[in-house]
Amino acid sequence: MRKIIFTIIVLFSLGAKAQDSIETNINPKLVIGLVVDQMRYDYLYRYWDKLSEGGFKKMLSSGYSFKNANFSYLPTYTAPGHATIYAGTTPAVHGISANTWYDKDFKVMRYCVDDRRFKSVGTQTEEGDKSPSNLTVTTIGDEMKLMNNNHSKVISIALKDRSAILPGGHKANAAYWIDKQGKWITSSYYMQQLPSWVVDMNIKRSGKFYLGKDWEPMFPIMEYEESFSDNNDYEETHIWEDAPVFPHDFSKITANEGFDIVKYTPMGNTMTIDFAQKAIVKEKLGQDKYTDLLAVSFSPIDYIGHFYGPHSVEMEDAIIQLDAELESFFKFVKKNVGNDVLFFLTADHGAVNVPRYLTDQKIPSGYFDGDACGSILNAYFKNNYEVEKIVENYYNAQLQLDENTIKEHGLDADFVKEKVIQIIKGFAGVQDVLVIKDLKKGTFSAMEEKAINGYYYSRSGDYFIILKPGWIHDQKKGTTHGSGYSYDTHVPLIFMGTGITHGSSNQMVNIRDIAPTISTLINISFPNGTTGNPLRFE
Repeated sequence: MRKIIFTIIVLFSLGAKAQDSIETNINPKLVIGLVVDQMRYDYLYRYWDKLSEGGFKKMLSSGYSFKNANFSYLPTYTAPGHATIYAGTTPAVHGISANTWYDKDFKVMRYCVDDRRFKSVGTQTEEGDKSPSNLTVTTIGDEMKLMNNNHSKVISIALKDRSAILPGGHKANAAYWIDKQGKWITSSYYMQQLPSWVVDMNIKRSGKFYLGKDWEPMFPIMEYEESFSDNNDYEETHIWEDAPVFPHDFSKITANEGFDIVKYTPMGNTMTIDFAQKAIVKEKLGQDKYTDLLAVSFSPIDYIGHFYGPHSVEMEDAIIQLDAELESFFKFVKKNVGNDVLFFLTADHGAVNVPRYLTDQKIPSGYFDGDACGSILNAYFKNNYEVEKIVENYYNAQLQLDENTIKEHGLDADFVKEKVIQIIKGFAGVQDVLVIKDLKKGTFSAMEEKAINGYYYSRSGDYFIILKPGWIHDQKKGTTHGSGYSYDTHVPLIFMGTGITHGSSNQMVNIRDIAPTISTLINISFPNGTTGNPLRFE
């Protein structure tokens, strides 16, 4: 009898614990995705001593960090990066192959979020004629709203249009970005007029408001020992200043030049945070039983990186200031939403060090002249085979030949391919030329697999030009991104908040794993094109 009673008590206890486990398995009130445009992984640690305890360090000390998170495709640009994060798959599936691509079917260039079927809201220009229609799959936000009959709210924010539109997916309640005058706008795809709180923000805190002060460094210049000198020959110079040095004075900026110049400053991140906080309050995010999504992308780090480079004082100061903004933001969210919030932070791509700087440091690097390459290809076939123009398009380090012209002149396709590859490989800095249709015939290398993952037939060239490490295309100062090398693919990935234990992992994971991971944590279906896998926190 005692054994029976004991067994019943044990079973009851286990059942109670299981029931407690089920009852405490409650979705977070709010998911907040933070994407820092062009944030290299090493920024987390390079500036460690100058970071606050409540920003990046807070995420690392209380959250879970995947130290070896990478994009698994090329080219690595802003639009495909944001789409991959929120859709859980690569451009080969979600269709956003680049920021701008050559449409092979219609033989025209297309911008990833342009859509003339919809009109600007909040501006008289065409800067709001946009939609996510080129995205061929669903996102986290789409699946949240499909799960609960549209009760979840999905809001997406960025200074860049593509960084706001693509994370929000097809069913977002709103996506906001800024126009040339530094005012928040949207598209009629989402709404017919701006909410009153957005109008109020444009009156009180447009880009002009944030440009009302100089960009001053947070620390004395001599303390920025992790960067090269403030006055150097590796940085671009803005048209409104004599040299790219501190303090950066914006007093000469006028309405004609555009107050969207705020994108080139840390104040642009402040502007983004202020708007995100206002959205949380005014849209009542995280205030009911349905999980909401706020997607926030910080565009200025990308603009600053392109202009000044990853080892500039400007980049160091921008990361330090963003860190301080994140500390303030985390406190705001806790006060206004509570603790039932799930955060993740990552980047849409990294960046290479300025090649001229690398060369001066005795590291192999350089610049590939893509225009010259295209001209020589055309000249060769014109002089030898009377082909007027064999290169139909060269963009995104991808080449598209005019197949009709090749056929009309009776040229053998294999001969043309071999000659084109031979000519391109003759240029300094070229590592390889990948022909997509040939890659599908057998096993492939890691770089070949990335090219396949980034290839979307009607939006990608058939020849991928792979440069050597440290080489970039046609740019003499500042830096860029787009390759499949680790400096462009390796980015931070940190989860923090509801359902997340503290820890870290060195295992190789893919950025396309983020969406299925979030989906698992909040108990929704994976985005419908998902090729990633849920991550394990252990």
